[in-house]
Amino acid sequence: MADEVTRMMENFSLLEEEQLELEIPKQKMKGTAQRGKQCLVGKLIADHLVSKDTIRAKLIRGWKPSGNLSSRVLGENLFFLEFEHEWDKIRFLEGRPWVFEGYLFSVEEFDGLTPPTQIVFEKIAFWVRMLKLPLACMSKDVGTLIVSTMGFFEEVDIDIDGVGWGEFLCVRIQLDLTKPLSRGRFLKLQGKSVWVDFQYERFPRYCFNCGIINHGKAGCLKRSTARSQGGELQYEP
Repeated sequence: MADEVTRMMENFSLLEEEQLELEIPKQKMKGTAQRGKQCLVGKLIADHLVSKDTIRAKLIRGWKPSGNLSSRVLGENLFFLEFEHEWDKIRFLEGRPWVFEGYLFSVEEFDGLTPPTQIVFEKIAFWVRMLKLPLACMSKDVGTLIVSTMGFFEEVDIDIDGVGWGEFLCVRIQLDLTKPLSRGRFLKLQGKSVWVDFQYERFPRYCFNCGIINHGKAGCLKRSTARSQGGELQYEP
């Protein structure tokens, strides 16, 4: 972002006073920083505009906070959420991901130093079920190794001894929303190749053609390619 600002400034003939940088003392931002501890910035990743009143009503109805929740518009489908109680904010963060009418509502902590429209909503945590996984691989060690190729590992649903036998192994990871979804992985077990399917819990709408949750209003850039290849979609519900 700094490089972009520099390039922009090079195209302007600035006045002498415009070239000065005004230093803002930290003390001057103390009040907003303190109040910001009970705030979040959220973005609805959707292809249409939604009002702050709609978002607020859906949050309250679906989550039922113990105190008041106020909202303000910061930009296109970009909202500022202020909680009456900090513990409500913590509960909200722990309950992610939040999906409304099929669309992902991504939130970030308040930092106060980044302009709202420059806040990046690229990563969010999801629980991933690893299906058809051999029993010998249903452990924290193997689960962590598999997801290391997908995103940032957070936790795995296992017994106290590190084993997670069952229908599937469930792992929570931070996914990059700008990249196509991983549908699975090939594992090599003592010379034998095994395919493991991935199934995502509480997942929002995404493109069945390219596998990306949000590719903007322009639509899928690979749509014409899919048509030329017989219209076969690479993803499914």
